[in-house]
Amino acid sequence: MDAKRIEIVSQNDVWAVAFVRESQVVGGHGTGDICRWNITDGEQQGPTMQASGGPSGILSIAVSRDGQFMVTGDYRNKAIVWKLATHEKVREFTEHSTNVTGVDISSDGAKFASADLSSAQIFSINSGIRLLSPLSHDRVAGVKFSPDRSRLATASEDYGVRVYNTNDGSILFNSGLDGSTGAESRTRLAWSSDSQQLFVAPRGKIICFDLFEPSPSEWPIHENGNPVYIASNGRFIACAAGSSVSLWDCASHKQISGIIKHTTRVGCVALSPSGRYLACGNGRNVTIHDLRGVLPAEYFDCGPPLIQVTDETLKSWRQDDLTNAESLLSEEITSTSIPKHYVLANRALIRARLGCFANAMKDAEESLQVQPSPIGYIAKAVTLLGQGDREGALWIFDFASHDCEPHDNKFLLLLKVREVI
Repeated sequence: MDAKRIEIVSQNDVWAVAFVRESQVVGGHGTGDICRWNITDGEQQGPTMQASGGPSGILSIAVSRDGQFMVTGDYRNKAIVWKLATHEKVREFTEHSTNVTGVDISSDGAKFASADLSSAQIFSINSGIRLLSPLSHDRVAGVKFSPDRSRLATASEDYGVRVYNTNDGSILFNSGLDGSTGAESRTRLAWSSDSQQLFVAPRGKIICFDLFEPSPSEWPIHENGNPVYIASNGRFIACAAGSSVSLWDCASHKQISGIIKHTTRVGCVALSPSGRYLACGNGRNVTIHDLRGVLPAEYFDCGPPLIQVTDETLKSWRQDDLTNAESLLSEEITSTSIPKHYVLANRALIRARLGCFANAMKDAEESLQVQPSPIGYIAKAVTLLGQGDREGALWIFDFASHDCEPHDNKFLLLLKVREVI
């Protein structure tokens, strides 16, 4: 079965793409223009943004998981942080001496990395302070934070792959020359969901580096004559080469679908946070593919979109034993190094009911940092309402509706009316 697709037509060639949550996509052009579109109807959202005072091709784009910030890297040696709600520049970084070939934002939205042809650098998004000395690696073509935020990977056109500790900048892994991407790569690195394996794609193949194994594994892809661009949600990899895209299982390294074809060469790819949508920049088009008709449900990080809770916690919640429900959720949160986003959101809702609004807001915001989700936005909206910020609550409720399925939007609308009006 073919993936359903929507064609978004822009005015210029698209060089980089990224998703804004599940509902929108941004595209960077060779002219330096940046546009944001709704993926359901292709309508542009807000004004066109311009990276610099003149043409400055956008080589890379990253968007924070909560959809608040975007970082771009361009041909004029600049990395720029944008606030997406206003389409305005927050600050420009001129520390790079050559083209900014890659950018990425950590999963908690606190840091971003940018790379040029001599090094990678890590900055605070909020303060703009450079957090570490430049991480030396010649001809860097891409950077990527690990999901647990403890590592930053760089891939070079000629000098392989390196992994750095994001706390002190020490090198944790160096592949030597293995994994060099070759010229004209602008490769987007991909991590496995457990932050243990790193995928990089030279021409004609994908290489998997396991940080705890002495030798990498590799496999051929569907095409070997063009640069390769990859994106992943930690469960599968979308691999573009030439005018087509293939999909691969991260664990088995096997192809899991037929070839997705386009009429022109694909120059950039991105996956939505859940993995449901694939965006391909091909010429002046951004093609959005809905992969639900192509892949089994286990490849998507969807799950029940609203409430997920254990039977024991649900029983206490229903019986209005909120103190015990909070205790059970706290035990679940402290049992893992990275709590699940919906457990944090559930505790935020409980704490809001208990009137502990400061702690509820802390949980809601941490939930959204781990993974933006409807239940996370609902928890934040309910907390804002409890604090008396009705306008803010209404605005956050609208964020939740962007990522819900149609049948859940009906429920969300009822919840919004009941809680706010």
